[in-house]
Amino acid sequence: MSDITASSSFIDSIILNQVQKEAVLYNEGPQLVFAGAGTGKTRVLTTKIAYLIKHAGMFPNNIFAATFTNKAAAEMRNRVEELTNIPCTGLWIGTFHSLCARILRREAFKIGYESTFTIYDATDQLSLIKKVMKELQIDERTMQPRLLRRMISKYKNACIPPGELDGAGKSFFEREVINAYARYQRELKRVMAMDFDDLLTNTVFLFRKNPDVLETYQNHFRYVLVDEYQDTNLSQFYLVKLLAREHRRIFVVGDDDQSIYSWRGAKIENILSFDKVFSNTKVYKLEQNYRSSQAILDFANSIISSNKNRVEKKLWTPLKSSMDVVVTRYRDDRQEADAVAEKIGDLSSGKIELGDIAILFRTNAQSRIFEEILRKRNINYVLIGGTSFYERKEVKDCLAYLRLLVNPLDSIGCERIINVPPRGIGAKTQERLAKVARNKEKSVFEIVLSKDFEVISGRAVKGLEELSDIFNHLIQLKENSAPLQDILTQMLTETGYVELLENEDTEESRMRLENINELLNALTIWNEENPQKTLTDFLEEISLVSDIDGWKQSGNAVNLMTLHCAKGLEFKAIFLVGLEDGLIPSRQNFNDELKLEEECRLFYVGSTRAQEMLECSYVDNRMRFGMYMPMAPSRFIDSVPPALYRFVDQSMLFTKPVKPIRAPLRKKQHAEKRKNREFFYQPFYDDFSQETIQYRMGQMVAHNKYGQGKILSISGFGVDMRLTILFHDGSRKQMMAKFANLQAL
Repeated sequence: MSDITASSSFIDSIILNQVQKEAVLYNEGPQLVFAGAGTGKTRVLTTKIAYLIKHAGMFPNNIFAATFTNKAAAEMRNRVEELTNIPCTGLWIGTFHSLCARILRREAFKIGYESTFTIYDATDQLSLIKKVMKELQIDERTMQPRLLRRMISKYKNACIPPGELDGAGKSFFEREVINAYARYQRELKRVMAMDFDDLLTNTVFLFRKNPDVLETYQNHFRYVLVDEYQDTNLSQFYLVKLLAREHRRIFVVGDDDQSIYSWRGAKIENILSFDKVFSNTKVYKLEQNYRSSQAILDFANSIISSNKNRVEKKLWTPLKSSMDVVVTRYRDDRQEADAVAEKIGDLSSGKIELGDIAILFRTNAQSRIFEEILRKRNINYVLIGGTSFYERKEVKDCLAYLRLLVNPLDSIGCERIINVPPRGIGAKTQERLAKVARNKEKSVFEIVLSKDFEVISGRAVKGLEELSDIFNHLIQLKENSAPLQDILTQMLTETGYVELLENEDTEESRMRLENINELLNALTIWNEENPQKTLTDFLEEISLVSDIDGWKQSGNAVNLMTLHCAKGLEFKAIFLVGLEDGLIPSRQNFNDELKLEEECRLFYVGSTRAQEMLECSYVDNRMRFGMYMPMAPSRFIDSVPPALYRFVDQSMLFTKPVKPIRAPLRKKQHAEKRKNREFFYQPFYDDFSQETIQYRMGQMVAHNKYGQGKILSISGFGVDMRLTILFHDGSRKQMMAKFANLQAL
């Protein structure tokens, strides 16, 4: 059998549509695949890799395949192995950060680092930034540490080192940022640590400054593939451009309509201008959707079509559905949460499991009321994107102990555990130790190990000696290749960490003990699955874990998450809530056309997560900053033709909805079969006194003294009903409804 015949036979054995097949088989230059939501992006990418290995003569270790989550990378590796029927352990597939870390572990000495460098997460990074600000006497009230972290990250994403910024600051604020950035980088180098951004930028700097190293990796990686290319930042763009510059064998997949991460450096221009950077690029568009019904796709296509900065695409599917997209108006956010919870209860009593349902919202703060209502109704839920397991205090404490066994220069790790559990080593003692360390050009941890405590007295000496003995014992265990879980167990025992939590005997301490036990379980399993790897490898892997990597869809819990967290996921039923101007689009982006387009893409991403059912909702009033604020429907909903969804108004419904009474339809209406027909509900007012005029939140009223206003909130019933009204002059008044003499408008 010829290679061409074998290749064709291999492709024919995999279910691909015509465009997907063409993208996989083409192998004569740069390729750009615009893959709309649910169009089989992962299938094309994994089939391409399998094709390169099986029929293009590529060894797995000659392929560089970058994606954005460890979970996606693991799934892709498994699929490639299934398609090729060979183990692909040598395949370089992973997140940009993990692939760069792998390169840097080998080449770190060329940029002045040890191969055992520590990777600082966001919390460690913030701790070091605060330390730098204190040394530079920068008041946190004038410059927030998180803001400084974002500014530094912005420079790094653009691959601009501090040295290129000398004299660049136009204002005092900019100069302070640049000075802090320079000091921060020096501190990272001194303690042999890199933050997440450094993993990317240091790899780019390594290649730029060492042409021989770049040439080695260019020759090694004979093919470069990138998933989710619309989410790449400048440093990632520079990296793939350097690797593919000579051979031009590059294959990128992405969707400009799903570019939603500009706030963390992603550049939509990378995908939109790809064919200009790599000449003679072959471009493909995947538009056949395998996830959603046509009703959902029509709704989503309409949302995104108003954006100007995009490549024209229109998703379609042969899948039919009898379910309309629904847009519901509610009185306030409590009614919205209660109604959504009730609908979820109805769905889960049918064929849809709770795990196939998701509630999506713009901000994390919106989850509170849904959590509250779901708990009251005894509906299980899981909140995605909360505190990551590896971000919990007790877990970070344990990891800090382990990190010091690998990198004794890790100052942030040492500061974290030097008095945890409490051993009498207070702030003054730590300051003295730091001074000794500076004078002797050592780290504080090295001083502790050597027991150089001449300037220390009192109870602190005993605590430091105990800590030194514990670590020297742990170092012996590590050098004798003891299992990692044994090292951690010994630390927990000798430090008294577990004993302290057991003696507390509170609900919180018991949860912390459970988390420590789970960390021990993770270490044990990892050790068994990776017998040749070291503690350094384990610490690197967990430092690069994202929230979504640890998420597993559960059949018995509703999924609550932000729209950003939902990207890449899919559910049978989606409730897209809080669709109001000020939330989506965010109020701070009202006057920025490019940011408004990204907000529109966020709405599009949320809509295209739905497979069978999509219900969107907005409220007239939302509790914000301790009071009800009037809200308006999102402008993105207004841009969708009413014929593409069914509108339901529940804002007048004050009690549990009764069976809907459909308004009588005339023959002409029957013939039109309008999708946006409204339902009329019979409201119940049994709890209201008939002596009092009935009002609803959001209603416009007129007062003989204050003029026109809008009812923001209502409390009490009957003669005790109180109204909070926002008048046109900006004043806010509370009034007894019975005596207000209001005129309904």
